[in-house]
Amino acid sequence: MKLIDKIKLHHNNLTPKLKQASNSILLNLNEIPFQTIRETAKKADVSALSVSRLNKLWGYTGYSDFQLAVRLECYPNIKKNPKLDLDIIDENNIKNSIELAAKVLTESNEVYISGFRSAKSFALYMNYMGRMVFDNFYLMPDSGLSAAQDFVHFGKNNLLVAFSTTPYSSETVKLIKTAQSMKIKTLSFTDNNLSPLAQHSDFVVEVPILKMNRLYNMAPMINVIEQVLEKSFEILGKNADQKIEYFSQRIKAINGYW
Repeated sequence: MKLIDKIKLHHNNLTPKLKQASNSILLNLNEIPFQTIRETAKKADVSALSVSRLNKLWGYTGYSDFQLAVRLECYPNIKKNPKLDLDIIDENNIKNSIELAAKVLTESNEVYISGFRSAKSFALYMNYMGRMVFDNFYLMPDSGLSAAQDFVHFGKNNLLVAFSTTPYSSETVKLIKTAQSMKIKTLSFTDNNLSPLAQHSDFVVEVPILKMNRLYNMAPMINVIEQVLEKSFEILGKNADQKIEYFSQRIKAINGYW
């Protein structure tokens, strides 16, 4: 049964508020993979709890599960693999995007890295590992408003790196759009070339993230971050090796950990 038919099947048994939510979701079904539950609820003029209840009535475990079903139906060309390794991505495309991302990173004067909610860990990881070599890497503030205000200080050839996967952080989407309006160069790491981040970024690294059971498997994103940094270090050559060695010695000197 098609997703739309499945939704309509329950329509007559819904309360007025849930019918209102159902109608709104049907009208904007292709946008569901790119919206948080709060954004979907706001569009329907109902509470997030109503949307969640509706998803469960339709047979889904929750909003994220429903998002995945919509994504698979509306965007079926996204490759899927239950093993969730990088073989699911077209090898040439991922190789080209990694090489381009590394080139952009090494050619930028300053690199500002941003991630909110679950994507914050990606930003932290890239910043920490990258700063072994790049002393021009900076972590953006946790607040979307504070981060956007930092754009005032951006100079020529600065780069904003942003991370977000479904359900996309509204703070990150707004940040990318603001950067675009200010003609600031942007590089996004996201799970879909159709995502709001990808649509408003100069450069995109697409990393499909799939849901196995209750949680999304984020390991492929860490893998790609490491590949981009490795490629960047390769571009810098001996200079990168010397900085990594120096970093290692300094960590050992204080009995620290990587």
